[in-house]
Parts: sequence; C-alpha cells; structure tokens
Amino acid sequence: MSIEKSFKDEHGTVIRVKINRSNIELTGNDSEEPYFSLKESSDLLKFIITGAYAVWKSFKPKEADSMGSDYYEFYDRKSYCNGYLSVNSQGLDFDRGYLNGETDLWYRFNKAKCQSFIYDVFKFFPGLKVLEKTK
Repeated sequence: MSIEKSFKDEHGTVIRVKINRSNIELTGNDSEEPYFSLKESSDLLKFIITGAYAVWKSFKPKEADSMGSDYYEFYDRKSYCNGYLSVNSQGLDFDRGYLNGETDLWYRFNKAKCQSFIYDVFKFFPGLKVLEKTK
C-alpha cells in the first residue's frame, strides 16, 4: 500500500504526504520552510489521520509518554539530520533547518510519533476528532 497526495500552504508551498506500509512521510522542496495555518491544514490533517488508521492496526491517539513517542523532533538516518514539527492552535509549523539541502524529506512519522501528533491535533482542532475510528 502506498498513497501519495500533495497540499499547498497559504504561500503556495507544496507538501507531499506519502503513506506506505510502515510510516507516513512529508516531503517537499528542500529550500522551503512551510507553515500551514488552521484553515490550510485541515485537508492535510484529515489525510494523515485517515492514513494512520489505515496503516497501523490498533492505532490510537495518545499523549507522548517518552522521547520515542514525542513527535517534536525526528531524526533522518540517511542524512544524519533532524527535522522538527509543532502543532498549536494556529496551525502546523515545520523547522527543517538541519535537513535543508540534504533531503526533500520534511518529516517521517512512525506509529508512536503519529499517535502523539494526532492526540495534539485533536486537542487543538477538536472538529477533526470525528475522524477518530470508533471500536
């Protein structure tokens, strides 16, 4: 399974979300620092949430309880660099200063990081909680 979709921020920056069997990757132009406002991030977040439930069995948003599940920082083994992602009531903010020029990868979610990310997304964007899978 591999699904890919592109989204634009309010400045026209394009981000590609690729959902595969083991992770969710966010990629784009290596020179851009995207910021997705609340309005611009809705479709992007819906795509990530839907993909997370499709990729990982027993996926359940939960608060980060360790460094391994905290999504703020991500390490790319291929480029030996870090990328950063934060979510707040205004939107999504990517900081890929250390990745700049090394790769077009902005962020890679594993299951644990995605669970804590979606937990915070639901906290800041409660309207998206309707996408949460019920058992």
